[in-house]
Amino acid sequence: MPKDKKFGKLLATRMFVLAIITGLLISLCTPLTYLGWAWRAKQADTAALAQQIAREAQEIIISSPDAHQHNLQLLNRLVSHYQQKPDIKHLKITTNWLNSESSATTPSPSIFDVTRRVDLTFHGTPYGYIELTATATSVIMSTMLLVGIFFGLGLLTNTLLYRLPVGIISENEKDLDIMTAKLKNKAAELAHVQNILEQASFIDCKTGLCNTSQSIKFLDEEMAKISSYGGSLSVLMMDIDHFKQYNDHSGYTQGDEVLVTISTLLKTYIRNNDLAGRFGGEEFIIILPDVDKFQAIATADRLRVSIERYPFPNEEHQPANRITVSIGICTYTGGPLSVQQLIAQVEQALQQAKNDGRNTVSIYQTT
Repeated sequence: MPKDKKFGKLLATRMFVLAIITGLLISLCTPLTYLGWAWRAKQADTAALAQQIAREAQEIIISSPDAHQHNLQLLNRLVSHYQQKPDIKHLKITTNWLNSESSATTPSPSIFDVTRRVDLTFHGTPYGYIELTATATSVIMSTMLLVGIFFGLGLLTNTLLYRLPVGIISENEKDLDIMTAKLKNKAAELAHVQNILEQASFIDCKTGLCNTSQSIKFLDEEMAKISSYGGSLSVLMMDIDHFKQYNDHSGYTQGDEVLVTISTLLKTYIRNNDLAGRFGGEEFIIILPDVDKFQAIATADRLRVSIERYPFPNEEHQPANRITVSIGICTYTGGPLSVQQLIAQVEQALQQAKNDGRNTVSIYQTT
């Protein structure tokens, strides 16, 4: 056999083996990578939701700290409200001032569950805790489905390659080039699918905005840039006023439409290098790199006015006869401040906006 034909046959055989190995690696690594991203995102979302519920529970206690029985009724309503969500398996709120609890005994979590516990404090003294268990079955099922899809694609690709006569490939370089191009296209398609899966793990499925974990990651990266090179960024935390009352009157479906509409309005007020994300429940976060506090105040007020003037359905039943938002602002210009501390500051500013009567903008003031 001529040397060029021997070399062609050897090259074709090696390509066939390489294709099998590549197919198996893609079939295994891509779903496992997605599982890791999805699991971290689920843990971050569960932690954010637990923090949100803890804040609402603390607001109930702080409003009337001595009315224990009345507070327990409100806490039970809060538990019933959140347990309607399909991914919440169990929610318990326990207080020190009553022997009873606001939910049934906690069931044993499975390996597919994510459990988070947040302590409740009043004037610096612990008075109870909340325990949230969310099921991650959907993450596991989607991963299993992804494994099946990629394994099927890999099996199909390897089967097609196996049926190609190695002798013809070695004797016809043109056919070899065509098959190589097809493999490259298939690899590009798989990379595109992997990129879509990566993006999906960072997006809040209800609003299309970034989820909590991606927002925190983006904020951490921007703060690191400022620490190294200088500059400033502003963070806006926005909360829909009396949104629970709107849901109770108009239903959760109508409430979800309000969230989607506000998310659309948010996108019109940010630049390409900004980030808008959902921070749990009816809270949103807007991160504005290279924006000082005066520019942030102007942006926040324009956003507040646009939402106030938007004709939402059934808004006449709200306390102000319209849907409004409260916005807190915090600006970072460098220094030894962590992401969690910066978020705590902007949440403090948001709380100040609520204390000032809602439908207003408040900026964090250092003491």
